Amino acid sequence: MDARQNHMLGFYAMPQLPLIEPNTALFLDFDGTLADLAPRPELVQVEPELVGTLHRLYERLEGALAIVSGRPIIELDDFLQPLRLPAAGVHGAEMRTGGAQMAMKSAPGLEPLIPHLEALVRRHPGLRLERKSVAVAIHYREAPELEGLVRAAVADVLRHAVGLEGLPGKMVVEVKPAGINKGDAITAFMNMPPFAGREPVFAGDDVTDEAGFAVVRKLGGIGVLVGQRDTMASVSVTGPAALRCWLHRSARALDGAPAGSEPPHASSASTTTS
Repeated sequence: MDARQNHMLGFYAMPQLPLIEPNTALFLDFDGTLADLAPRPELVQVEPELVGTLHRLYERLEGALAIVSGRPIIELDDFLQPLRLPAAGVHGAEMRTGGAQMAMKSAPGLEPLIPHLEALVRRHPGLRLERKSVAVAIHYREAPELEGLVRAAVADVLRHAVGLEGLPGKMVVEVKPAGINKGDAITAFMNMPPFAGREPVFAGDDVTDEAGFAVVRKLGGIGVLVGQRDTMASVSVTGPAALRCWLHRSARALDGAPAGSEPPHASSASTTTS
């Protein structure tokens, strides 16, 4: 197969992303990673085969699989039902390990800020305010020209706030408890069974995932960027579809079945630089 055909199929002349090994501790972002992005968060669709694949990976990895997302855990459970996987929600403000109990960091100064942000959204119909358990996000995906306005408004309401910080992401700015990030969440998981002692692999797409990439790199693991941009991740795949194909192939391999029958773009990956 020549270089042009390789490019058309999504292959790159770079080392490919290896399949998941039995000693992996697997961490996965949700939006833009497991699921394709949608104009509004509630419109996201989960590929039907994905839930079964995640269940198989969870079993083959002896429980060392966690979702690490900006969404609240209750929303992740709804999208991935009937699974209730270990999870870090709201960038780590919510944590659930193997049991049903969930730990949550408080955000006592958040409520007084909500009316100011709601007023901003009412003035600009292209904006959308999303309330979370201990955070609030303003999405501007339907009005990207308002990015500067949203960032300035969030900075203004946080000027005198204590214990809160702004977190920019893809077409969104979030107000959340200060001092938490996905890297700290992954670190917490890696310090407890069944994750401890395994090689961490974290897949994510957003700038909010960079703290996670930095942690897995420090621990000798693999950061997988879904998409293309400057990053701390060590490899990349072209998009959520390629990431899902990698998960499907890995699950088949861990089951002992041949993985080579999957679509060729499943292993499209390239080395990236930080």
